[in-house]
Amino acid sequence: MDQMADNLSEQMERGLDADGLALLREAGKLARDMDVELYLVGGPVRDLLLQRPQLDLDLVVVGDGLGFARAWADRLGASITVHPVFLTATVALPGGRHMDVATARCESYQHPGALPTVQPASIEEDLSRRDFTINALAVALNAGKWGDLYDPRGGQHDLQAGLIRVLHEDSFLDDPTRLIRAVGFEVRLGFSLEEHTHQLLGAAIDESALDLISAQRRAEVLLPLVGEESGADVLARMAELGLLRTMHLGGPVSHELQTSLKQVPAVLEALDAPRTGRSTALARLALVAHDAGTAAATLIDYLQLPGEAGASLTRALAALASPPPQLTAAAVTPAELYFALEHYYIVTVVVLSVNQPFMAGKRIQQYWRELRHIESDITGEDLLAAGAQPGPAFSQALREALRVRLNAPSASPEEQLQAALEYLESVQQ
Repeated sequence: MDQMADNLSEQMERGLDADGLALLREAGKLARDMDVELYLVGGPVRDLLLQRPQLDLDLVVVGDGLGFARAWADRLGASITVHPVFLTATVALPGGRHMDVATARCESYQHPGALPTVQPASIEEDLSRRDFTINALAVALNAGKWGDLYDPRGGQHDLQAGLIRVLHEDSFLDDPTRLIRAVGFEVRLGFSLEEHTHQLLGAAIDESALDLISAQRRAEVLLPLVGEESGADVLARMAELGLLRTMHLGGPVSHELQTSLKQVPAVLEALDAPRTGRSTALARLALVAHDAGTAAATLIDYLQLPGEAGASLTRALAALASPPPQLTAAAVTPAELYFALEHYYIVTVVVLSVNQPFMAGKRIQQYWRELRHIESDITGEDLLAAGAQPGPAFSQALREALRVRLNAPSASPEEQLQAALEYLESVQQ
């Protein structure tokens, strides 16, 4: 990191992509025309100072932020989503880029863990309501002030020292998601918790602060972090601090478990799936829950994960508790492997890959990359055309046809049909 600066013009020229820089310059001109103050704030400024690549462009307007956002969207031909209760808007630019625009605001909390009540404020007040000093930074975008850095809480000092520091004593209680985000910044940036912040975090954990917020908010902050490449280290650090215990996910992360957690992205990649994202997060949470003996229903309820996400966790934990014997049998046919794994989601396949012997992993890859795409050449209409009487055995007969095709990919449609008819004849005797 460069020595402390009062103006970030040069860092903006170096650190922002050409489109982003042009957008900010145009936004500054619009702010001048509308007679409002405009700032780039938070994470983008932090990353500019750290010389880290970033694409986010979070803007704060001192004045009518929503009016600015609407005018900005009109000028760009972009769509806009407005959240008037929080004085924020998201401008979706053609091409997929998003810009968050907020009115500079201060916040109050009716009770610990509640969503904030907001009202317009100065840029200094806006920065003082943020989570950590390293995010309480702003850069002016108006002409005449372009690049001027606002750092009322010493964020530059903490960036240089590699420290995560909250802005006030009740920070973790006002917004308990900061407990998880603090760990995320520690791991992602290679920083450490400032001593008093560490004490405040421990006290908030002891008070079960995460229980004060909804399951949905817990999931919204946890899953993206655990789904990142560094998510294994995030979980290990959460365990060290006692956060996993408060989430019903056990104590320290063993070396063996940590190794499994770190293998998840590579396994997903080997299965032609994205290395990071929701599947990565769910697979890692399943592995931690299995290690801790946490029931799927407990974790699903704690993070409000219904639907496919909940089903993925349920099936993954069931498979970890009782892996299919076909994965480690001395010999197994392709059809036996297919029918053992056919109902598994990608999350189940991944956790079995990292939690079973090497042979199991190879067989899982064989199923996922080759076998699951194979289909029989015959249908129920073929059985009817061959004189078979419709009935409940039809579906299993078609599976027998598929079995032949799985075990002998070159098997002809006639051979597959013959296997299905022989099965029907056997059950009718």
